[in-house]
Amino acid sequence: MQGNDKKRGANWSSAIGWLIFILVVAGGPLLNLLRNALGSAVNLPANLLPTLIGGLVALSILVSAVRSIAGSRRNQSDTRLPTGNAPMPPFAGPAAPRMPPSTVVPQYPAPRDQRLPSAPRFEPVINPRIVALGIVGVLLLAGAALLLVGFGMP
Repeated sequence: MQGNDKKRGANWSSAIGWLIFILVVAGGPLLNLLRNALGSAVNLPANLLPTLIGGLVALSILVSAVRSIAGSRRNQSDTRLPTGNAPMPPFAGPAAPRMPPSTVVPQYPAPRDQRLPSAPRFEPVINPRIVALGIVGVLLLAGAALLLVGFGMP
C-alpha cells in the first residue's frame, strides 16, 4: 500500500519524453502526412521538426526544474526533529544479561600452528579478452571504412 500513499498526478516529464521520442523516430513521415493533409493552403516551415523537438526539450527541462524547486520547498518546511518521550531502542537489540568476568585464562595456539588467510585476489574490472576483442573490432571497422573510401574515390 506504499504506492497508493504517493500522490498520483500527470507525469508530464514522461509524456514530454515520449513526444520527443516519437518526433525523433517518426517526425519526418508525420510532418509529410500533415503537409499532404493541409495541401497548399498552409505552408509549413522547413525547420518545423527541429524547432518542435528543441521546444519540447526546453519544456522538459523547465518541468524538471519546477518539480525540483517545489520538492525542495516541501522538504524545507518539515525540518522538525521527532519529539517524544519514548526511550531509544538499543542498537544491537535487547541487552544480554551481564555475566561476571571469567577467571579462566584463554589458551592461544602456538604461533607456528596459526594459519594466516591467503592473500586477497583482485579481479580486473574489465575483462582483458573483451578489451582485445573490442580493439580487433575497431581495427576491422577502420579497415572496412578505408576500403569503402578507397573504392568511392575516383
